Parts: sequence; structure tokens; C-alpha cells
Amino acid sequence: FYKKFELPVKFYKEILKHCKKRKILFLTTPFGFKSFNMIKDMVPLYKVASPEINYYELIDRMIKKNKPIIFSTGCSHEKEIVQLVQHLRKSKFKKFALLHCGSNYPLAPENANLSYILRLKKMFKNIPIGYSDHTTGISASIAAVSLGAKIIEKHFTISKKDKNPDSFFSLEPNELKEMILHIREIEESLGYPNKVLNKSIISARRTGMRSYYAINNHPKGSTLKDNMFIALRPYIKNSLPIDKIKKFYGKELTKKININQVLTVKHFK
Repeated sequence: FYKKFELPVKFYKEILKHCKKRKILFLTTPFGFKSFNMIKDMVPLYKVASPEINYYELIDRMIKKNKPIIFSTGCSHEKEIVQLVQHLRKSKFKKFALLHCGSNYPLAPENANLSYILRLKKMFKNIPIGYSDHTTGISASIAAVSLGAKIIEKHFTISKKDKNPDSFFSLEPNELKEMILHIREIEESLGYPNKVLNKSIISARRTGMRSYYAINNHPKGSTLKDNMFIALRPYIKNSLPIDKIKKFYGKELTKKININQVLTVKHFK
């Protein structure tokens, strides 16, 4: 099976040269010691395929090189993922990430189980979690980013007609570009886990929310009661919050207020 995906050794140097020219980070997945020895000094980080995450002999050789490692987990039970993390921590190795994955080619959307990304994030709070996407479109990758995925792996081809083993479910250049554009939009829109009113929202708040305006002139000493003021737009900064006005019913104005003037807390001091 894996023979179909092999590239001649000479291709790697050509690809590496091209990637350097185009400022693309080059990496590859070694399957066994022979391929690892070939690429171990060629790449800045390593990728471990889903079926290999319990192949500790190979993983330990990668650890010794002290380069980051990305692990796919598509073939793994959760227990095996936990054991892998325990092994890495026991080795005092911290430079790694885990990719949620479904190891079917292609993967049907109903089998993507993207919600598991949330569980991985909860289980491994200080470990980057990503998604290796084998679906035929771009929706799953975009959704994964919205769930917190920090790495996206996606098969890529120049043309789906080139008859390579994975081309039929890979993305062509225009599709990859579209996916990246959507992911960048999602990243910008995610924001922060706390409520933030930016300048545009504050502006909308001022024009859309209300303040209480005097219906008539009211002299100092007037007692506040219903129907003396009306809630109108725009909202004026430091005006009496409209949901608090009933708490001030029965209180006297300490200064006069003219028709169309905004009611503030200062009118009661």
C-alpha cells in the first residue's frame, strides 16, 4: 500500500530546493529507520503518521534530534494518545503537537468527529492541537480552526487528473487558496474569551441605545415620577441608565432640567 506513495530519493533534494526558493517550510513523514535517516537532517521538524504513534523506537530517535514533532492520531484509541503524551513527558520532550484525524481516504464528513478537537484541547491544555483533514472539501478544516485547531494538514495536488494515489481527494491550488483565506478570516473573527466593545460597537451603542430626555421643563426640587421623561435615541454618555430610572422615582431633582435635556445621576446629587 505505502509503496504507491513513495518518492525517489532524488526528488527530496529537488523539492527541498524549491521550498527554500519559495520560502515554504518543508517536512516529510518517515516510515521506519531508513527513511528517517535519510531526512533527519533535511527537515526542521518531523511528522509521525497515525499508525506509528506507538512506534516508540522511531519516536525516540526523533526526540534525540530535538526537533518539533507533529503526531497524527487517526488510527489511535484515546488510551494510546494518552500513553504517547506520557512517554514524551517522561522523556522531558515538549516540542510536539497532536492532530485529530480520521484515517479514511477520503473521509466522509459525518465521520470527521470534529468535536473531539475540544476534548483533546481539554485533556492536553498546553499542547497545540490540530486537524489532519482527509475530507474532499474545505469545510471541515475551516470548522476545525473555529474549534481551536492550530495546525491544518491537507493533501494538495496541482491537478486532480494527475492520477496520483491521493489526488482525487486533494485540493487544487485555487481550492487551497480559498481554504487559507477562509481560515485567516476565522482566525481574525475568533477574538477573545471576554466581552470586548470595540470602537465601531461603541459607536453603534451610542446611536442605537437610549437615554431619558425631559418632556417638559422641571425646576429644582421636582419629584421624579412616571411620564416626566421619555427614552429616546441617541444614547448620551453618563446619562442615567434607562433600566435604573424606577429606582429614582420619588427622589427630588437637585438641579433644574430643561425640555429635551438628558437626565443624569448628577441631577440627584
